[in-house]
Amino acid sequence: MNGPPDDDPARGAPPPLPVDLAPPAPQANTPAGIVSLDAPPSARDIREATLLKEGDLFLLTDAEGNVPRKNREGYGLYLGDTRFLSSYELAIQGLRPTILLSSDHAHFLGAQVLTNPNLVTPEGQAVHEQTIQIRRYRLVRPTEVNESLTFQNYNRFPVTLDVELHFEADFSDMFEVRGIVQGARKGKPHAPEHTPTVLRFRYDGADGLARRTEVRFDPTPDRLATCTASYRIELRPGGSTCITLGVSVDASPLTNTNGPPMPRRALAGYKQWLAGQVGVETSNSLFNAIFAKARNDLRVLLSGDPDAPFIAAGIPWYACLFGRDTILTALLYLWISAEPARQALRLLHHHQGTRDDPMRDEEPGKVMHELRRGELARLGVVPFSPYYGTVDATPLWIILLAEYHRATGDLDLVRELRPNLDAALLWMERYGDRDGDGFLEYACRSEAGLVNQGWKDSTEAITHPDGTLAEPPIALVEVQAYAYASRRAAARIYRALGDPARAASEELRAAKLRDAIDVAFWMPAENAYAIALDGDKRQVATVSSNPGHALWAGAVPHARGELMARRLMEEDLFSGWGIRTLSTRAARYNPTGYHLGTVWPHDNALIALGFKRYRQEPLALELVTALFEAAQHFPAYRMPELFCGFARSAFGVPVRYPVACSPQAWAAASWATLLASLLGLSPNAPGNELRIVRPTLPRWLHWVEIKRLPVGRGEVDLRYQRVEEHTAVDVAAMRGDVKVTFVDTWEEDGTYPPNLTNP
Repeated sequence: MNGPPDDDPARGAPPPLPVDLAPPAPQANTPAGIVSLDAPPSARDIREATLLKEGDLFLLTDAEGNVPRKNREGYGLYLGDTRFLSSYELAIQGLRPTILLSSDHAHFLGAQVLTNPNLVTPEGQAVHEQTIQIRRYRLVRPTEVNESLTFQNYNRFPVTLDVELHFEADFSDMFEVRGIVQGARKGKPHAPEHTPTVLRFRYDGADGLARRTEVRFDPTPDRLATCTASYRIELRPGGSTCITLGVSVDASPLTNTNGPPMPRRALAGYKQWLAGQVGVETSNSLFNAIFAKARNDLRVLLSGDPDAPFIAAGIPWYACLFGRDTILTALLYLWISAEPARQALRLLHHHQGTRDDPMRDEEPGKVMHELRRGELARLGVVPFSPYYGTVDATPLWIILLAEYHRATGDLDLVRELRPNLDAALLWMERYGDRDGDGFLEYACRSEAGLVNQGWKDSTEAITHPDGTLAEPPIALVEVQAYAYASRRAAARIYRALGDPARAASEELRAAKLRDAIDVAFWMPAENAYAIALDGDKRQVATVSSNPGHALWAGAVPHARGELMARRLMEEDLFSGWGIRTLSTRAARYNPTGYHLGTVWPHDNALIALGFKRYRQEPLALELVTALFEAAQHFPAYRMPELFCGFARSAFGVPVRYPVACSPQAWAAASWATLLASLLGLSPNAPGNELRIVRPTLPRWLHWVEIKRLPVGRGEVDLRYQRVEEHTAVDVAAMRGDVKVTFVDTWEEDGTYPPNLTNP
């Protein structure tokens, strides 16, 4: 991830804006404002938030459906990294209703059932609590929110109520909401305007965009003044009445202020999203619910232009395009659907670095980190338009390209993207390897960029065992493993493209790198690799989860792999709910630290697949079971971005992280990879072959059915059945030219799940 909401900049952003909305060139006198990586967070706690989203528009509220005034949780209505409503409150007789039920199960359609506290009507009549019901329904579309409010009287006498709906629009940039940037905006806010039925807010940004919010009411309010619509409603005994309202948002150039809102088309529906994906059904209803939630969460996160969609990294802080996150999400989900991978490859190649720009940490051939669309990014106050401060997105993009080809056999896209592949490999050699030692290192060059540029990118993430921060340039162990895997992947691509000489060259580089990783990073006393090498090439000898990614990438000699797998499951790393990011023995260990001891689902999913690769099925089963049991404690079975690293024995339930994104892309996609680690699925589309490697179901899964699994020009239906301690597989159906083989080891040249060389 791109650091917690409380200690570093941002993450990514959606696809290119239309030409007329492209960011203006930063002006020489553009105010810098205050940019702080260590600023106190404005957003404090979103664990009880309710989310509705469709397209790029999302509404984050409290459980009652309100956006309270001056809230510090980051609640609001957002589009394009801008908060278009900062208050959206319902009150009756000046009081907050009492919540009975809150649901966002449909993702774009939400409901709250509320009731009254004890109150006194305008006539002085006492109304007992829970005798007025308020049903609040919302529908979120790509550029508007529609709401109906129904009030029903269950008293045996008529009731008169004063109802108020209060709105405010601060048009804050996401970096301001998060407390990272202060005092930078120099745009012009307009005073709210209203007619009898419409309330309008407008902000003319210094970036040349006019941002507007319009609220429409039906019926006409009894009073509409400043920011509040007031109704006096009369309810007969058993009677009801309804108020409807619509909230539309728009960002358009100031030179066309009277034009229509930017046109948007609705993205594909949820049924269409699932229609082309592999079907999964199991004997365990809880797992089915978890898996279904994860699938739908990825659809919730689908964002961007309909012609260039992408899965946003997470809500609310990272509702934008990210290099690393987009790639890993696609990799984790690839056997279920190849479409996110195709979209990611195409979209990211458009943003591949072309110049040397220290402000954005950009270099030729480098894959971007994040792209933002808010005012501060468009003005150049923050460098995320796009920003390139990631050392791992480039090798991961190469891996994704090769794995996409393995999953689909689509050589046309590979040919199209070969120039991008060549440029990415050239970046690894010329820019990524700063000192010519064969390792990829990073050091931030931007004044407003990320200090750490791996997936653990918070400021204190990379520390020596005594707590001293590692000095750059830093070579992370998992990044070297990605580089190794990417060269193996590139060799497969070049061979498919008919370039055996280049393939042999990349294989030789990979073999040398694998040996170098083992020599430089191995810590005999810990039976693990160090997390990194610092700027002096000293081991950063802290025990962490990072080496688990080297197992996933196949970059560890077999004997070392068995030792490392067991080390990752020791008590200081394994909490009982999952593997922590940092050992409890480390000086900076903190179970609530963003990368200092928390548990990340995607991190664990990659490690589980690494266990599978190195024939550690019992450990994989234990880890998958721990995550499955953890997921049952989260609302709606939705696995968040991360959770706290307290031992399972401490509280008996996983402790939620206050500002974790939920839903979050790679957390949702992790379930596909966790299941793949159990099933041993290894499709090879170019060879029209499905290999099944040592399938092993846990005790809580008696059977698993897989339907419509594409393999080259055919597809397969499978049924896995647990029989005592063994797992049997029945090929229920095969359609087209495909063969299924049962094997004991991963293929030498790799397949998906990522197993890019045979340990």
